[in-house]
Amino acid sequence: MRLVLLLLVLIIPRLALAEANVLVIHSYHQGMQWTDAQQAGLEAAVRSESVRLQVDYMDSKRYQSPWYLDQLVDLYRAKLSSEQFDAVLVTDDNALWLVNQLSDEIGPTPVLMSGINTYKPAKHANLTRVGGVLEANDISANINLIQTIQPDVRQYYFITDHTATGRELWQDAQRHLSQHPELDYTYLSPQSFADLFEAVSLLPPHSAIVFLSYFVDGNGVYMPSRELMQTLTRKASAPVYVSYRFLLEGGALGGVVSRGYDQGMMLGQLLKRVLNAADTDYPVFLNSPRQVMFNYPALQRWKVTVDREQALLVNQPLSWFDKYAGQVRLFSLVLAVMLSVILLLIVIIRRLRRSERKLTQSRTMFEGVFDQSFQFIAILHPNGQLQSANLALQDLLGRSVIKYDRPFWDWGCWERTSTEQLKQSFLSATCSQLVRFETGINSSEDGTRILDISIKPLPHTDGVEGQLLLEARDVTSRHHMEEKLREREISYRLLYEQQPVILLAINQHGRIQSVNQFATELLGYSKREMLGHKVTDFYLDDEDIPQHFISAHQGKDDQNVWRRQLRYTSASGKAVWIRETIRSSLSQHQLLLVGEDITSTRELEAKLEYQANHDYLTSLFNRSYFERQLEVSLSEARDKGARHAMLYLDLDQFKVINDTAGHEAGDEALKQVAWLLRGIMPHKATLARLGGDEFAIILSHCEVEGALRLGAEILHLLEESEFYWQNTRFSLSASIGIRLIDNTAGSPQQVHAQADTACYAAKDEGRNRLHLYRPDDEELQRREREMAYVNHIRRALDEQRFELYAQAIAPLATASTGHHYEILIRMRSSDGAMIPPGLFMPAAERYNLAHLIDRYVVNAVLLWLEAHPEAVAPLKLCSVNLSGQSMGNPDFVDFLLTRIGQSSVPASKLCLEITETAAIGNMSEAIELFTRLKGLGCLISLDDFGAGLSSFGYLKRLPVDLIKIDGMFVRDIADDEVDFAMVKAINDLAKKMGKQTVAEFVENEAILRRLEQLGVDYAQGYQFGKPMPLARLVESLNLSPATEAIL
Repeated sequence: MRLVLLLLVLIIPRLALAEANVLVIHSYHQGMQWTDAQQAGLEAAVRSESVRLQVDYMDSKRYQSPWYLDQLVDLYRAKLSSEQFDAVLVTDDNALWLVNQLSDEIGPTPVLMSGINTYKPAKHANLTRVGGVLEANDISANINLIQTIQPDVRQYYFITDHTATGRELWQDAQRHLSQHPELDYTYLSPQSFADLFEAVSLLPPHSAIVFLSYFVDGNGVYMPSRELMQTLTRKASAPVYVSYRFLLEGGALGGVVSRGYDQGMMLGQLLKRVLNAADTDYPVFLNSPRQVMFNYPALQRWKVTVDREQALLVNQPLSWFDKYAGQVRLFSLVLAVMLSVILLLIVIIRRLRRSERKLTQSRTMFEGVFDQSFQFIAILHPNGQLQSANLALQDLLGRSVIKYDRPFWDWGCWERTSTEQLKQSFLSATCSQLVRFETGINSSEDGTRILDISIKPLPHTDGVEGQLLLEARDVTSRHHMEEKLREREISYRLLYEQQPVILLAINQHGRIQSVNQFATELLGYSKREMLGHKVTDFYLDDEDIPQHFISAHQGKDDQNVWRRQLRYTSASGKAVWIRETIRSSLSQHQLLLVGEDITSTRELEAKLEYQANHDYLTSLFNRSYFERQLEVSLSEARDKGARHAMLYLDLDQFKVINDTAGHEAGDEALKQVAWLLRGIMPHKATLARLGGDEFAIILSHCEVEGALRLGAEILHLLEESEFYWQNTRFSLSASIGIRLIDNTAGSPQQVHAQADTACYAAKDEGRNRLHLYRPDDEELQRREREMAYVNHIRRALDEQRFELYAQAIAPLATASTGHHYEILIRMRSSDGAMIPPGLFMPAAERYNLAHLIDRYVVNAVLLWLEAHPEAVAPLKLCSVNLSGQSMGNPDFVDFLLTRIGQSSVPASKLCLEITETAAIGNMSEAIELFTRLKGLGCLISLDDFGAGLSSFGYLKRLPVDLIKIDGMFVRDIADDEVDFAMVKAINDLAKKMGKQTVAEFVENEAILRRLEQLGVDYAQGYQFGKPMPLARLVESLNLSPATEAIL
């Protein structure tokens, strides 16, 4: 019984080990000395244990791109997902990195490592069960060794490459070098091997080289270690010290080295312990041994003396006896054996001579023909029957197919059409002719194959009838390849013909030598009409192939490419825009022209350019184009002394048409006015629609009299014209302001403002007038004061002198609770005085600064709310006013949407408020902006609603949530029944459309009672409190529950 238990104890671990499946991943490639040494040591350690090793090589020394490593990760992820291993062995850093990335697939499988540079636990942070052989790459030991054997060394040179391994080795070396501040060292990591070899060849005397790693240069070129070290030591002007044993074979002097074989052996021993469950606590690490070794030829070269008892010398020449001792012993043994064998051979030779003739025939037949050939071979009888076939032919046909009792062409394995051909070919071969042909055969394993068969007669021998030799080669792959080439040629031809671009091959004279089908279809010519003609014959414009390009082509500059866009003419005479690319082809006598049809793109560009410069309604120039022309005119006036004139035209009472007949009628009226103005414009005049009912004209090289004359002509033309809409007649008139553009003119904004001022002066004079700008006009002075506010506004924005005020909004007919208020803005002057918006906002609106104020307000409100979360919680509605100008500013719109979207303040608590007039005047922009804001969760309020007669018509198109009834109706609602009826109508319509209403200018209790009677949702005005700083209003709302209940 004890014997049985002992056997079980010895056998069970060995059986378990025999079943072990171990994956070995080497970071580098097979053939690299370090990697091969580790593999050899590993195999030696587990050879007796029957461990099955699956060995893979990453080859990451020669291929180090991130893409390559990512592909390896995907490959091994699939491998580890489909196959289980009892352990995974990795050598060097890249393999450890790979399995660390695959920690999910590795799971609890033990991972053992060796050859790791500067070991750190972080390198296997994702793995749970790790162990291995640690490599102690101690630079200090090599430095001490150098100082011992070469005390006169003054300069140390450390060499590493640009790989991750090189960088880690250098970082480790720096840590050791920091302990030797007295050392004078230089770090070498050149870009290429040539640079490295040149650098080491120029080292000064008393130097030493410490080679860490340089197998891949900065250009990604890999050099085998032996070749590298041999070249390095041959060119170096100083001895080379290394840390690895295999590098000594290349000519290095020596060093404190570790051997890959030792690390592999220790890794295999550790593997056996892990598989036998000898180690259950992880991590498990062993330290690799290091030994002082020197290369004897290198010692002789550099005349270095070492203590042979304390170091191991390699490549040391042996004495003659030591060198040939084994051969001498072997020779003696062989000599004794040979004497015995000679005696035995004398007896055997006598017997062998008797069968020498028969053996010669057999050897000739079987060794020379059959079993040594990869071809299909058969020996045939003169009647066609098979006498012998080699194994290759038997495997091809199958033993059941081969028949010895009938001619081979009757075996039934040939294609139907081949039987007669085989028979005739055999008969021809019997007449001492070599016959060769191809035919198909049905293989027992691979289906139909194509064979290249030759039949020829064999030389006659004594006693043997005339036999024939059949040889066949499998050419199926060649046939398939030829078929694929034919198909590919057809495919390429179809691809060439059907490519959706023009493809032309032209010679150095520009004549077309080939053309694809797409080119003929696009241009409407046949191939015959295009071939032989110059490609320039099909250009619409006078263009040519640049001579310098043809010269470069003749000089074989394959990188020369010419690109341009030009027009071709089609057979129908239509212009076709082509983006043309010309470059050299593989032929030295041809150029390849590729043309892409960009007609639709050019048409779209022209359309977009037209739309960018023209008003969509009237087709006149737009504001942007006009302002650019105004800048040009001002530059000419300043630089050349030219005199121009600007006419600013504003239609009188145009709002009557919009309010009476609707905006569609207003649009038609604007088109008619544009048509009338265009008809009387001078040749060099620039006529533009600035927006709404405003037009502007620049008269080039014009004096005062000419400007006044054109202005009077315009007034007369409009006065004599009438506009009819649905049987309603409307009269047309305008007010015109004129500003001369001369050396007195300032900036474009000033000229525009001064012309605008003159226009308003004309309106004040009774409309249908023109007014010439003069510096001493009182109206001008007022406008200039307004412009002064522009500068104040800009400085206030720069110095952040705008302050947030707020006014409470009170819920009336709704049960809404929480804080409701509207954000207002005040500007503090430089001396500390507070300026109300009524003084600076008109200037901001007129001079395009309103969007900057709105940007400031939106950002300031969100910043304040984000900094006061206690104010956000009770907040129900925070209303922020936006100007119509801001709504049309793309930069502001992007800022607004981004700022609200990124803010921590809930968008549902924000309400963006814009006047009805601004919304209707920019209807499409308003609808788009309101829709995007509502998409974020914001509420939309329409301010000053009811001011226009067409308000109700536009309301159903605007996606708004609240309607602010214009204060001019609310102010007198307690006394004026007409205003009361108007407010009631607006409120009723809003309720039917699902919108809430807010009444402005609620200044007393009587107005409040009337609003409650109508069911208005919210009220705002002095009845509930005057505007005050935002922080103070929120504080008062928090401290006064009574007020909050009212509000």
